Amino acid sequence: MNRLRRLTTVALLVAGVLATPATALAHDPDEGATHPPTGGGAPDLHSENMTLVRNLPKVDNAVQSDLAFEGKYAYAGTYTGFRVIDISGPAAAHQVAFKPCNGAQGDVSVYEGLLFSSVDTPQSKPECDSVNTPATNPAAWEGIRVFDVRDPTDIKHIASVRTDCGSHTHTLAPAGKGSLFIYVSSYAATTTSVGPHCQQFHDRISVIHVPLQNPEKAAVVATPATVGVPVFDPARLEFSNPVLQPTKGCHDITVFAPLNLAAAACLSVGQLWDITDRSQPRVLRTLTTPQVQAWHSAQFTWDGKRVTFGDEAGGGALARCRAEDPPTKGAVWTYDVATGAELGHYKLPRDEAGACTMHNFSFVPGVGRDILVSAAYTGGTTVADLTDPANPVEIGFYRAGDPIAADTWSSYWHNGFIYANDITRGFDVFRIDHPAVAGAAPLGRDNPQTQERLFP
Repeated sequence: MNRLRRLTTVALLVAGVLATPATALAHDPDEGATHPPTGGGAPDLHSENMTLVRNLPKVDNAVQSDLAFEGKYAYAGTYTGFRVIDISGPAAAHQVAFKPCNGAQGDVSVYEGLLFSSVDTPQSKPECDSVNTPATNPAAWEGIRVFDVRDPTDIKHIASVRTDCGSHTHTLAPAGKGSLFIYVSSYAATTTSVGPHCQQFHDRISVIHVPLQNPEKAAVVATPATVGVPVFDPARLEFSNPVLQPTKGCHDITVFAPLNLAAAACLSVGQLWDITDRSQPRVLRTLTTPQVQAWHSAQFTWDGKRVTFGDEAGGGALARCRAEDPPTKGAVWTYDVATGAELGHYKLPRDEAGACTMHNFSFVPGVGRDILVSAAYTGGTTVADLTDPANPVEIGFYRAGDPIAADTWSSYWHNGFIYANDITRGFDVFRIDHPAVAGAAPLGRDNPQTQERLFP
């Protein structure tokens, strides 16, 4: 599920008005604009124990976004649709389908053959042949699209659910008995995103219910307020732009289904929610750490005892991994779930001159240690042991440099390999050789922001 859309020198060109994926910058200040390659023809930089085993170049000249997994397939989102990739042999991974469907940012998740895709750029209509339109258009549509992907050769668009301010990210919250809920995060961070269905601040999420036997009847059932979330001032990102405005929406939500918990990264704060009642999350604890600029994403350790939040310092647009940058800027931060105590932080232990900050990540399931796999934009992919959060240790990394430099949106562990979706490179498969990941548990379905199993 992936995040604050990046601002560059083209920040005034907003995806709500333009149809060009390379400059898509819809509702917030971080993702969407691609960087010039920063590798400069340099060779790949990586630890000896980490190997690139496969790359599938980007499709449709679009920004490549988040990932989800079910069965033998990986589903890779893009700003103009999604890819279905056969990973039954990871070193021979190959695309079996690309479903064109306009509407950034393409955050994807999958559940029992249903694929859900986030649309956070106002569209002329709900169908896939839509075009971008201003948010002020009273007929504009944005929200969640639902697809039947059981047969990759015959993908069917079966439903579209409009949500206020669209869907920047979304998270599945299974409820059993053939019932599925979706938490939709969005916010109005730019003046151009405000329209008939999206008001400034937008201090709420949308909850969609999906009856799995009749998914075409998916509908919004609640819009609970984001209680206790302060206004997020974009000036915290350390750049200014006339299209930016304060907001109160949440950026990303991670669900730990067995414990009825959720971790919400709400830009200005992090929160832990009780989601026993899926349609009415209840705030358990609000976390504040002054060094965090933008609470972007979250992940629980697989025993549910700790939670790690990511800071997208600089909105993903600025260098935050240079020697002169504080070790706290653009890091991930780990907290005790029971007490909220801050336990430590981690960021890349080496210099990176590009637009680098920690982005989307997951923990390796079923091993005796807390091993984090994370994307870091131009820093590529890093793997770190956070078992002692106060003394984290990087155990592997890979930063591609030649011929297309890394600009990695999501990096996740899945069934023995690391999969990355890179904004400009496309789909990467990595292998890491380290005893800390030996014996990791396989997952038949893996939506990184929906943790469905408990590994005590």
